[in-house]
Amino acid sequence: MLNSFNHYRAIAIILIVMGHSIHAAGAHLEVETLPSKSLLNIMYGGTSLFVFISGFLFHHVFYRKYQYKNFLVKKMINVMVPYLLLSFGPVYFMVIGIGSHEPYFIPAKSGIIHEYILPAAKYYISGTSLTGYWYIPFIMVIFALSPFHVKYITLSLRLQLLIIGILSVVSILIHRPVSNINVLQSVIYFTPVYLIGITASANKDTIYEYLKGRELYLLVVVVSLAILQAKSDHIGSYHKRPFDYGGVDLMYCQKIAMCFFMMVWLYRFESYNNKIVHSIAAMSFCVYFIHPFILWFYIKWGFDFSNINPVIVTVLLTITIFIISITIGKLVRAICPKYSRFIIGY
Repeated sequence: MLNSFNHYRAIAIILIVMGHSIHAAGAHLEVETLPSKSLLNIMYGGTSLFVFISGFLFHHVFYRKYQYKNFLVKKMINVMVPYLLLSFGPVYFMVIGIGSHEPYFIPAKSGIIHEYILPAAKYYISGTSLTGYWYIPFIMVIFALSPFHVKYITLSLRLQLLIIGILSVVSILIHRPVSNINVLQSVIYFTPVYLIGITASANKDTIYEYLKGRELYLLVVVVSLAILQAKSDHIGSYHKRPFDYGGVDLMYCQKIAMCFFMMVWLYRFESYNNKIVHSIAAMSFCVYFIHPFILWFYIKWGFDFSNINPVIVTVLLTITIFIISITIGKLVRAICPKYSRFIIGY
């Protein structure tokens, strides 16, 4: 595996956790200036980086020895099993009466099936019992569709780019789902990002050669799109129902530019090794699984940091989340090394 993609994974998970921390700390509510709004737009949407990396690694790591059954079984063990175990408590508490008010989860009828079993199934299917958990059902669908991705790899580059172009237009118009509930909409939205990652891996040498020294141009595109989005008074990702019109999703365009910026810029540090960075990268899924619980406790216990700058709170919260998550991950692995991957994905 490319060393630079360890750095990439570490940065991606940091951006994701920081994006969630911003909301928990209420920093987004304090933003008023154009530069601050633009900065938030750069910090939000880290999921696209994660999806791009997944697509890249599918081609770079799994494609050569790809066998559908083995590939899916590994993903079930490393991703789905921890999700099912860690979601049980949150789903249980949501179902027994302190859950979401989204119409999707409200029972249509009385009775055990409609009041408990169906809502529990919906929480598991949508992954909305905890912050960020929607990603797991979505990415498992992406993994299940891997035979189509294998077929995509065999196509000519011209046809691949045509498919990416068409699907990207769809993504830009369809946006992400409301409250990230609709898994199918998430799959449609992020599929071109995954395919771009695959294509980037297949053509990495050409990309590195062509874009070497041109990272600044990509960064200018990222910043310009973030500013343009801020000027339209929109912060963060675009969410709506699939067939409503909500304009052009500038975040999608910005994050694609950021994906290539990160890929090329981090390649400069291919020979650089840092234990902390590698540890964060190796434990990225573990941090992803654990950090929502820490955020939940932070919000539930109602810590009052109203007298402190929300940006400072966000940074401190992000650092605290990583320290606690990595500590928990290391402890679980030390206590039960044979089963830690089933429990926390590490």
